[in-house]
Amino acid sequence: MTKICFMLTSNSGIGTTTIFATHAKRNIDDLLAYFSNYYNVTANYPEDKDTVDILVIPDSFGAFINERNLPVIKVPTILFLERNFEKIKVYIDNYFLEISKNKIQIDKI
Repeated sequence: MTKICFMLTSNSGIGTTTIFATHAKRNIDDLLAYFSNYYNVTANYPEDKDTVDILVIPDSFGAFINERNLPVIKVPTILFLERNFEKIKVYIDNYFLEISKNKIQIDKI
């Protein structure tokens, strides 16, 4: 199964920053609990970077080095802040739908 990593924290060299102003751990845990019903997920890129297949990144949130040139799914940051997991899932599902459409088109050639 494809492993998805939610990039919700950024390391600035001085410390770690998260998109959540408060209750970061709880918000990340809730997000992972929701998405684990549908996908193999993590939010710990430093620990899991060698096993991750796709990155989900809040649009306009911190820079990072995509060491493995993994595919990136950009999602509006507001959806994370509003904890709108259903709409975030639509972005992820649309990505997989496009990938499968492209595979079908390639297979027809």
